[in-house]
Amino acid sequence: MKNKGFSPDIVTYNILIGSLCSRGMLDSALEFKNQLLKENCKPTVVTYTILIEATLLQGGIDEAMKLLDEMLEINLQPDMFTYNSIIRGMCREGYVDRAFQIISSISSKGYAPDVITYNILLRGLLNQGKWEAGYELMSDMVARGCEANVVTYSVLISSVCRDGKVEEGVGLLKDMKKKGLKPDGYCYDPLIAALCKEGRVDLAIEVLDVMISDGCVPDIVNYNTILACLCKQKRADEALSIFEKLGEVGCSPNASSYNSMFSALWSTGHKVRALGMILEMLDKGVDPDGITYNSLISCLCRDGMVDEAIELLVDMEMESSECKPSVVSYNIVLLGLCKVSRVSDATEVLAAMVDKGCLPNETTYTFLIEGIGFGGCLNDARDLATTLVNMDAISEHSFERLYKTFCKLDVYRQLNLSD
Repeated sequence: MKNKGFSPDIVTYNILIGSLCSRGMLDSALEFKNQLLKENCKPTVVTYTILIEATLLQGGIDEAMKLLDEMLEINLQPDMFTYNSIIRGMCREGYVDRAFQIISSISSKGYAPDVITYNILLRGLLNQGKWEAGYELMSDMVARGCEANVVTYSVLISSVCRDGKVEEGVGLLKDMKKKGLKPDGYCYDPLIAALCKEGRVDLAIEVLDVMISDGCVPDIVNYNTILACLCKQKRADEALSIFEKLGEVGCSPNASSYNSMFSALWSTGHKVRALGMILEMLDKGVDPDGITYNSLISCLCRDGMVDEAIELLVDMEMESSECKPSVVSYNIVLLGLCKVSRVSDATEVLAAMVDKGCLPNETTYTFLIEGIGFGGCLNDARDLATTLVNMDAISEHSFERLYKTFCKLDVYRQLNLSD
């Protein structure tokens, strides 16, 4: 561009700086800002705001404040968008008190916080559980003639639901409707999730229906939350009925949807239908994830089909596999092998696990110790447990639990022998 005699203007530079920041190349973006100052092409408020936001995303609050000072030194006056970016960054990092200090300092300069500012501060306070300060902030907001908007209510609903106050969340939803505000997905999502967490899936479905009637289209996360809850309550048929209608409502199932349905169908004895879910998933181009593989491995082990589970684990270990086994995958197989007293095979799986660079955790060792103990080698199990607790590989709590279990098992076996 320069070679052809065209001089890039500030819009060109802002696009370039914004693009670099969005790719995490903050140092390069800052170099271009410095080049701007050298070339007499003055940066604008937009230039600095882009850089400040990118700096804050990396947790560099002090560096962002330096950029703000630099901005003021060259007589560029930040706008509320700039200050809101700084306040948001501070609240995100947990520095809510520091964010309030910014508000105090800019208020004396004639800047008035807007609804975006209040929403950012409210979220920051409620994330720290400071409800009293949150209510005071809202009173101040109303007193200044700044009306709560949909985002304000979504912050409140999300916070009360997180604290287990679902009824308050429903009340807030009704209140915002009375004020003529139209709830969005961010208002409904926490309600559905909280109700399902409490096992009140029927009420969650009612909220979903209200959401649809209000013209707010649910996403696959909403449906997956309900499917998972229904499946947990062993209501696989109801879950399947909703699952089969997902396409009709324009919400295609994803891996999480299929995972829930597979586990539920298998657990209720519908193994053929469950395997059909996996085939349908592949047929529709939905890639299985780690949970898919782990669910299938777990179901196979639970039904005593440990060899088939091991074959699946081996497939995951192959270089061509896009879904590598995790410590959870190995632990499931170890548990399956120990349950059928195949301790030597379990030891081989442990060796393969380490060989593949997957480090065992406390659960891994616990399963192995239990397998050895229940396999009849109580002394070996106790010795291994003692060694591992001394190495801090298992906790004192796990060691005590294992020791008590083995003592009971020892007494039980002695009673059987005396009979």
